[in-house]
Amino acid sequence: MTKNLSGQNPEKRTGQSASPRGVYNPITLDDEREEGEFLGQLDSPLVRPVVALLFATIFGIAWTRPEFGPLTILVLAGCLLYRLESWQRKPAAAPLILAAIRLCLLMPAYVTHWTSPSNPLLGALSQKPGGDSGIPWIPAFLSVCLFYLPRSGSVTLKIVVVEAMVAILSSLLPADGFVAILAMLNYTLFFVVVVGLLLDLKPGLQTMFESARAFDPASARVYPATPPPPRPV
Repeated sequence: MTKNLSGQNPEKRTGQSASPRGVYNPITLDDEREEGEFLGQLDSPLVRPVVALLFATIFGIAWTRPEFGPLTILVLAGCLLYRLESWQRKPAAAPLILAAIRLCLLMPAYVTHWTSPSNPLLGALSQKPGGDSGIPWIPAFLSVCLFYLPRSGSVTLKIVVVEAMVAILSSLLPADGFVAILAMLNYTLFFVVVVGLLLDLKPGLQTMFESARAFDPASARVYPATPPPPRPV
């Protein structure tokens, strides 16, 4: 009869670790339910006014002090991750956070070019900050829309999500590429938001586009051409 050198029960020894290293341990529905409950608390009537006050404070500081403009990028990244679904947030969190950090590191070098010199009489900027870059206006607008627009059935929300992703991921472009992307967003934001609001406020337009998309060219009947009448002899 062999002797147990370790002095422990083999069955107890095998069950010591609930999740041993190297074993696949998937995320369960309970984890997603807890995450959804936590994010759902941000939609409560008590939290939304506090968030609005926080938005006003951060964006007001960034508007009067352009050197704090990178803070609006971090707020935009947080609102974008909050608005994504759970299965979308997991693969997109790391690229978006890293791109937002890189954009925050790149922006201070361009603040002096985006702002005009101070007015010695008024002690303030002679022009509004941002200019063609849209900083901090674009991150402020997109952040507020991401937080307060309805989560389902809104075309405007889908457009804002795409605009926010493009703005954040533009930092991955080399050289001054993100400056061109931000300027493009600044000049096209009016048109895309107007289109989104029209589709949200006029459901008949969505039905028209959906019917046009559902058209199957193969279902159209093509009739052969009628031959010309014979010429008289």
